Amino acid sequence: MEKLIKRINFSFWALFFFSAALMFGGAFALLDSYDLKQNPDIRTYLALAQGNFDESPVRRYRVLVPFLAATVNWLFKPILSPLKPWDFPSDQFSLCMSFFVVNLAIMATFGVLVFKFCKSLGTSSLAALLGLIAILSSRWVPYFVGLPMVDSLYLLVTIAVLVAITTKNISLAVFSIFIGPWAKESFIFLAPLLFFYGPIPKLKQIVLFFLSGLLVFSFRLYIDYLYQLPHLQSFESIFSTITSVQVSLIRFFSFHGLYELFSIAGFWILVLLPLLFTSHRKCLITSTPSWAIYFIWIVFIHAFLSTELARMFYLFSPLLAFWIALTIDKLFTTLILNKI
Repeated sequence: MEKLIKRINFSFWALFFFSAALMFGGAFALLDSYDLKQNPDIRTYLALAQGNFDESPVRRYRVLVPFLAATVNWLFKPILSPLKPWDFPSDQFSLCMSFFVVNLAIMATFGVLVFKFCKSLGTSSLAALLGLIAILSSRWVPYFVGLPMVDSLYLLVTIAVLVAITTKNISLAVFSIFIGPWAKESFIFLAPLLFFYGPIPKLKQIVLFFLSGLLVFSFRLYIDYLYQLPHLQSFESIFSTITSVQVSLIRFFSFHGLYELFSIAGFWILVLLPLLFTSHRKCLITSTPSWAIYFIWIVFIHAFLSTELARMFYLFSPLLAFWIALTIDKLFTTLILNKI
Protein backbone atom coordinates (compact mmCIF):
# COMPACT_ATOMS: atom_id res chain seq x y z
CA MET A 1 0.00 0.00 0.00
CA GLU A 2 2.82 2.40 0.87
CA LYS A 3 4.46 1.79 -2.52
CA LEU A 4 1.14 2.43 -4.25
CA ILE A 5 0.67 5.74 -2.38
CA LYS A 6 4.17 6.85 -3.31
CA ARG A 7 3.55 5.94 -6.95
CA ILE A 8 0.28 7.92 -7.00
CA ASN A 9 1.92 10.94 -5.38
CA PHE A 10 4.82 10.81 -7.82
CA SER A 11 2.40 10.56 -10.71
CA PHE A 12 0.49 13.62 -9.45
CA TRP A 13 3.57 15.77 -8.89
CA ALA A 14 5.23 14.70 -12.14
CA LEU A 15 2.13 15.71 -14.10
CA PHE A 16 1.72 18.85 -11.99
CA PHE A 17 5.23 20.17 -12.68
CA PHE A 18 5.10 19.05 -16.32
CA SER A 19 1.89 21.06 -16.79
CA ALA A 20 3.32 24.06 -14.94
CA ALA A 21 6.52 24.00 -17.03
CA LEU A 22 4.48 23.81 -20.24
CA MET A 23 2.42 26.88 -19.32
CA PHE A 24 4.99 29.07 -17.56
CA GLY A 25 6.82 30.70 -20.48
CA GLY A 26 3.86 31.93 -22.51
CA ALA A 27 1.94 33.01 -19.42
CA PHE A 28 4.79 35.09 -18.01
CA ALA A 29 5.49 36.67 -21.41
CA LEU A 30 1.85 37.79 -21.57
CA LEU A 31 1.91 39.13 -18.01
CA ASP A 32 5.08 41.09 -18.76
CA SER A 33 3.54 42.85 -21.77
CA TYR A 34 -0.21 43.05 -21.16
CA ASP A 35 -1.82 46.41 -20.40
CA LEU A 36 -3.71 45.47 -17.23
CA LYS A 37 -5.67 48.73 -17.13
CA GLN A 38 -7.57 47.94 -20.33
CA ASN A 39 -9.41 44.95 -18.84
CA PRO A 40 -12.29 45.63 -16.39
CA ASP A 41 -12.22 42.02 -15.12
CA ILE A 42 -8.59 42.40 -14.10
CA ARG A 43 -9.29 45.70 -12.35
CA THR A 44 -12.02 44.00 -10.33
CA TYR A 45 -9.88 41.06 -9.20
CA LEU A 46 -6.90 43.24 -8.30
CA ALA A 47 -9.30 45.39 -6.28
CA LEU A 48 -10.78 42.34 -4.52
CA ALA A 49 -7.28 41.22 -3.54
CA GLN A 50 -6.88 44.61 -1.87
CA GLY A 51 -10.24 44.49 -0.08
CA ASN A 52 -12.24 46.66 -2.47
CA PHE A 53 -15.64 45.05 -3.22
CA ASP A 54 -17.25 47.95 -5.04
CA GLU A 55 -15.74 47.35 -8.52
CA SER A 56 -18.28 45.03 -10.13
CA PRO A 57 -21.73 43.87 -8.94
CA VAL A 58 -21.20 40.43 -10.53
CA ARG A 59 -17.51 39.66 -10.04
CA ARG A 60 -17.12 40.99 -6.50
CA TYR A 61 -18.13 37.66 -4.91
CA ARG A 62 -15.51 35.57 -6.75
CA VAL A 63 -13.07 36.00 -3.91
CA LEU A 64 -11.18 32.72 -3.59
CA VAL A 65 -8.44 33.33 -6.16
CA PRO A 66 -8.01 37.05 -5.22
CA PHE A 67 -7.82 36.14 -1.51
CA LEU A 68 -5.26 33.40 -2.19
CA ALA A 69 -3.24 35.85 -4.29
CA ALA A 70 -3.45 38.43 -1.50
CA THR A 71 -2.11 35.83 0.94
CA VAL A 72 0.79 34.93 -1.35
CA ASN A 73 1.51 38.64 -1.83
CA TRP A 74 1.49 39.23 1.93
CA LEU A 75 3.95 36.39 2.47
CA PHE A 76 6.33 36.97 -0.43
CA LYS A 77 6.09 40.66 -1.35
CA PRO A 78 9.60 41.42 0.01
CA ILE A 79 10.95 38.80 -2.41
CA LEU A 80 8.71 39.51 -5.42
CA SER A 81 8.85 43.31 -5.49
CA PRO A 82 12.61 43.59 -6.25
CA LEU A 83 12.13 41.18 -9.20
CA LYS A 84 9.91 43.64 -11.08
CA PRO A 85 11.03 44.06 -14.72
CA TRP A 86 11.86 47.65 -15.67
CA ASP A 87 9.21 47.75 -18.37
CA PHE A 88 6.43 46.05 -16.42
CA PRO A 89 3.17 47.91 -17.29
CA SER A 90 1.91 48.30 -13.71
CA ASP A 91 3.08 49.31 -10.25
CA GLN A 92 1.48 46.15 -8.77
CA PHE A 93 4.02 43.58 -9.93
CA SER A 94 4.12 41.70 -6.63
CA LEU A 95 0.34 41.26 -6.52
CA CYS A 96 0.21 40.32 -10.21
CA MET A 97 2.93 37.72 -9.69
CA SER A 98 0.97 36.37 -6.72
CA PHE A 99 -2.03 35.86 -9.01
CA PHE A 100 0.36 34.22 -11.47
CA VAL A 101 1.58 31.73 -8.84
CA VAL A 102 -1.95 30.88 -7.69
CA ASN A 103 -3.32 30.50 -11.22
CA LEU A 104 -0.32 28.44 -12.33
CA ALA A 105 -0.86 26.02 -9.42
CA ILE A 106 -4.60 25.76 -10.15
CA MET A 107 -4.10 25.21 -13.88
CA ALA A 108 -1.35 22.63 -13.23
CA THR A 109 -3.87 20.73 -11.08
CA PHE A 110 -6.35 21.13 -13.93
CA GLY A 111 -3.76 19.49 -16.18
CA VAL A 112 -3.38 16.52 -13.82
CA LEU A 113 -7.14 15.97 -13.80
CA VAL A 114 -7.41 16.27 -17.59
CA PHE A 115 -4.82 13.49 -17.88
CA LYS A 116 -6.77 11.36 -15.41
CA PHE A 117 -10.01 12.12 -17.26
CA CYS A 118 -8.55 10.79 -20.52
CA LYS A 119 -7.16 7.72 -18.75
CA SER A 120 -10.49 7.05 -17.02
CA LEU A 121 -12.14 6.84 -20.47
CA GLY A 122 -9.67 4.21 -21.65
CA THR A 123 -6.85 6.01 -23.45
CA SER A 124 -3.20 5.07 -23.06
CA SER A 125 -0.87 7.18 -20.91
CA LEU A 126 1.08 8.47 -23.93
CA ALA A 127 -2.09 9.48 -25.78
CA ALA A 128 -3.50 11.13 -22.65
CA LEU A 129 -0.27 13.10 -22.25
CA LEU A 130 -0.43 14.30 -25.87
CA GLY A 131 -4.10 15.24 -25.40
CA LEU A 132 -3.05 17.25 -22.35
CA ILE A 133 -0.27 19.00 -24.30
CA ALA A 134 -2.79 19.85 -27.03
CA ILE A 135 -5.06 21.84 -24.74
CA LEU A 136 -2.38 23.35 -22.50
CA SER A 137 -0.67 24.78 -25.59
CA SER A 138 -3.87 26.68 -26.43
CA ARG A 139 -3.58 30.42 -26.99
CA TRP A 140 -6.01 30.94 -24.11
CA VAL A 141 -3.97 29.24 -21.40
CA PRO A 142 -1.53 32.19 -20.98
CA TYR A 143 -4.56 34.39 -20.25
CA PHE A 144 -5.86 32.01 -17.57
CA VAL A 145 -2.44 31.71 -15.93
CA GLY A 146 -0.63 34.97 -16.59
CA LEU A 147 -3.32 37.54 -15.90
CA PRO A 148 -5.01 38.43 -12.58
CA MET A 149 -8.23 36.58 -13.40
CA VAL A 150 -10.24 33.69 -11.90
CA ASP A 151 -11.07 31.49 -14.92
CA SER A 152 -8.53 28.92 -13.71
CA LEU A 153 -10.63 28.00 -10.67
CA TYR A 154 -13.78 27.52 -12.74
CA LEU A 155 -11.84 25.31 -15.17
CA LEU A 156 -10.63 23.26 -12.19
CA VAL A 157 -14.20 22.88 -10.95
CA THR A 158 -15.33 21.83 -14.42
CA ILE A 159 -12.74 19.07 -14.79
CA ALA A 160 -13.36 18.01 -11.18
CA VAL A 161 -17.03 17.46 -12.09
CA LEU A 162 -16.10 15.40 -15.15
CA VAL A 163 -13.55 13.26 -13.31
CA ALA A 164 -15.95 12.80 -10.39
CA ILE A 165 -18.49 11.38 -12.85
CA THR A 166 -16.10 9.10 -14.77
CA THR A 167 -14.23 7.75 -11.71
CA LYS A 168 -17.09 7.94 -9.16
CA ASN A 169 -14.84 10.10 -6.99
CA ILE A 170 -16.92 11.43 -4.08
CA SER A 171 -14.20 13.82 -2.85
CA LEU A 172 -14.06 15.63 -6.21
CA ALA A 173 -17.86 15.80 -6.30
CA VAL A 174 -17.98 17.41 -2.84
CA PHE A 175 -15.17 19.79 -3.85
CA SER A 176 -17.18 20.84 -6.92
CA ILE A 177 -20.39 21.38 -4.97
CA PHE A 178 -18.77 23.67 -2.41
CA ILE A 179 -16.18 25.48 -4.56
CA GLY A 180 -18.17 25.77 -7.81
CA PRO A 181 -20.51 28.62 -6.71
CA TRP A 182 -17.50 30.62 -5.45
CA ALA A 183 -15.63 30.18 -8.73
CA LYS A 184 -18.41 31.56 -10.96
CA GLU A 185 -22.16 32.02 -10.77
CA SER A 186 -22.52 30.01 -14.00
CA PHE A 187 -21.83 26.87 -11.97
CA ILE A 188 -25.62 26.73 -11.78
CA PHE A 189 -25.55 25.34 -15.34
CA LEU A 190 -22.90 22.74 -14.48
CA ALA A 191 -24.52 21.59 -11.24
CA PRO A 192 -27.32 19.49 -12.87
CA LEU A 193 -24.71 17.39 -14.71
CA LEU A 194 -23.10 16.51 -11.40
CA PHE A 195 -26.47 15.99 -9.72
CA PHE A 196 -27.78 13.47 -12.27
CA TYR A 197 -24.54 11.68 -13.17
CA GLY A 198 -22.36 12.14 -10.07
CA PRO A 199 -21.38 9.47 -7.55
CA ILE A 200 -23.26 10.90 -4.55
CA PRO A 201 -26.86 9.72 -3.85
CA LYS A 202 -29.44 12.35 -4.85
CA LEU A 203 -30.77 12.98 -1.35
CA LYS A 204 -27.29 13.61 0.04
CA GLN A 205 -26.53 15.90 -2.90
CA ILE A 206 -29.63 17.97 -2.13
CA VAL A 207 -28.32 18.48 1.41
CA LEU A 208 -24.81 19.32 0.17
CA PHE A 209 -26.07 21.78 -2.46
CA PHE A 210 -28.30 23.41 0.17
CA LEU A 211 -25.36 23.86 2.58
CA SER A 212 -23.18 25.16 -0.25
CA GLY A 213 -25.82 27.68 -1.31
CA LEU A 214 -26.34 28.75 2.29
CA LEU A 215 -22.62 29.50 2.69
CA VAL A 216 -22.42 31.42 -0.58
CA PHE A 217 -25.52 33.56 -0.06
CA SER A 218 -24.62 34.24 3.59
CA PHE A 219 -21.26 35.57 2.42
CA ARG A 220 -22.92 37.68 -0.27
CA LEU A 221 -25.32 39.22 2.23
CA TYR A 222 -22.47 39.84 4.66
CA ILE A 223 -20.39 41.66 2.01
CA ASP A 224 -23.39 43.70 0.87
CA TYR A 225 -24.18 44.68 4.47
CA LEU A 226 -20.56 45.41 5.39
CA TYR A 227 -19.94 47.69 2.42
CA GLN A 228 -23.49 49.05 2.12
CA LEU A 229 -23.98 47.60 -1.38
CA PRO A 230 -27.39 46.99 -3.04
CA HIS A 231 -28.48 43.38 -2.41
CA LEU A 232 -30.16 42.80 -5.77
CA GLN A 233 -27.61 44.59 -7.94
CA SER A 234 -25.65 41.43 -8.74
CA PHE A 235 -28.77 39.50 -9.78
CA GLU A 236 -29.91 42.35 -12.02
CA SER A 237 -26.49 42.40 -13.69
CA ILE A 238 -26.51 38.62 -14.19
CA PHE A 239 -29.94 38.68 -15.82
CA SER A 240 -28.83 41.52 -18.08
CA THR A 241 -26.31 39.15 -19.72
CA ILE A 242 -29.24 37.51 -21.54
CA THR A 243 -29.15 40.48 -23.94
CA SER A 244 -25.69 39.36 -25.12
CA VAL A 245 -27.08 36.09 -26.54
CA GLN A 246 -28.03 37.73 -29.85
CA VAL A 247 -24.54 39.21 -30.27
CA SER A 248 -22.95 35.86 -29.43
CA LEU A 249 -25.12 34.02 -31.96
CA ILE A 250 -24.20 36.48 -34.71
CA ARG A 251 -20.52 36.04 -33.91
CA PHE A 252 -20.78 32.26 -33.71
CA PHE A 253 -22.43 31.84 -37.11
CA SER A 254 -19.62 33.64 -38.88
CA PHE A 255 -16.00 33.00 -39.80
CA HIS A 256 -15.08 34.56 -36.46
CA GLY A 257 -17.13 31.92 -34.66
CA LEU A 258 -15.31 29.11 -36.48
CA TYR A 259 -11.99 30.74 -35.63
CA GLU A 260 -12.89 30.90 -31.94
CA LEU A 261 -13.83 27.21 -31.91
CA PHE A 262 -10.56 26.43 -33.70
CA SER A 263 -8.58 28.49 -31.17
CA ILE A 264 -9.32 26.06 -28.32
CA ALA A 265 -6.53 23.74 -29.45
CA GLY A 266 -5.35 25.27 -32.73
CA PHE A 267 -3.89 22.87 -35.27
CA TRP A 268 -4.14 20.00 -32.80
CA ILE A 269 -7.78 19.77 -33.90
CA LEU A 270 -6.52 18.44 -37.24
CA VAL A 271 -5.43 15.30 -35.38
CA LEU A 272 -9.14 14.41 -35.17
CA LEU A 273 -9.54 14.20 -38.96
CA PRO A 274 -8.36 10.57 -39.30
CA LEU A 275 -10.91 9.51 -36.69
CA LEU A 276 -13.72 11.46 -38.37
CA PHE A 277 -13.04 10.31 -41.94
CA THR A 278 -11.93 6.69 -41.52
CA SER A 279 -13.49 3.44 -40.40
CA HIS A 280 -12.67 4.39 -36.82
CA ARG A 281 -15.22 7.21 -36.69
CA LYS A 282 -17.79 5.02 -34.89
CA CYS A 283 -15.27 4.72 -32.08
CA LEU A 284 -15.70 8.44 -31.38
CA ILE A 285 -19.38 7.89 -30.58
CA THR A 286 -19.06 4.60 -28.71
CA SER A 287 -16.14 5.77 -26.57
CA THR A 288 -17.65 9.13 -25.62
CA PRO A 289 -19.84 8.98 -22.47
CA SER A 290 -23.57 9.42 -23.01
CA TRP A 291 -23.66 12.44 -20.69
CA ALA A 292 -21.16 14.31 -22.90
CA ILE A 293 -23.97 15.65 -25.11
CA TYR A 294 -25.39 17.49 -22.09
CA PHE A 295 -21.94 18.82 -21.22
CA ILE A 296 -21.56 20.17 -24.76
CA TRP A 297 -24.88 22.02 -24.43
CA ILE A 298 -23.75 23.42 -21.08
CA VAL A 299 -20.59 24.82 -22.70
CA PHE A 300 -22.66 26.42 -25.47
CA ILE A 301 -24.92 28.05 -22.85
CA HIS A 302 -21.83 29.52 -21.16
CA ALA A 303 -20.53 30.79 -24.50
CA PHE A 304 -23.76 32.36 -25.72
CA LEU A 305 -24.32 34.17 -22.42
CA SER A 306 -20.86 35.67 -22.82
CA THR A 307 -19.60 37.80 -25.68
CA GLU A 308 -16.18 36.13 -25.26
CA LEU A 309 -17.03 32.92 -27.09
CA ALA A 310 -13.56 31.38 -27.33
CA ARG A 311 -12.76 31.86 -23.65
CA MET A 312 -15.96 30.04 -22.73
CA PHE A 313 -15.45 27.39 -25.39
CA TYR A 314 -12.24 26.41 -23.60
CA LEU A 315 -14.50 24.70 -21.04
CA PHE A 316 -14.89 22.13 -23.81
CA SER A 317 -11.13 21.36 -23.67
CA PRO A 318 -11.20 18.22 -21.44
CA LEU A 319 -13.50 16.44 -23.89
CA LEU A 320 -11.38 17.67 -26.78
CA ALA A 321 -8.24 16.35 -25.05
CA PHE A 322 -9.92 12.95 -24.76
CA TRP A 323 -10.90 12.89 -28.45
CA ILE A 324 -7.36 13.82 -29.48
CA ALA A 325 -5.96 11.11 -27.19
CA LEU A 326 -8.45 8.59 -28.59
CA THR A 327 -7.45 9.45 -32.16
CA ILE A 328 -3.76 9.07 -31.34
CA ASP A 329 -4.42 5.66 -29.78
CA LYS A 330 -6.31 4.49 -32.87
CA LEU A 331 -3.63 5.83 -35.21
CA PHE A 332 -0.87 4.01 -33.31
CA THR A 333 -2.93 0.82 -33.23
CA THR A 334 -3.55 1.00 -36.99
CA LEU A 335 0.13 1.67 -37.77
CA ILE A 336 1.33 -1.19 -35.57
CA LEU A 337 -1.19 -3.64 -37.06
CA ASN A 338 -0.24 -2.63 -40.60
CA LYS A 339 3.44 -3.28 -39.87
CA ILE A 340 2.62 -6.69 -38.41
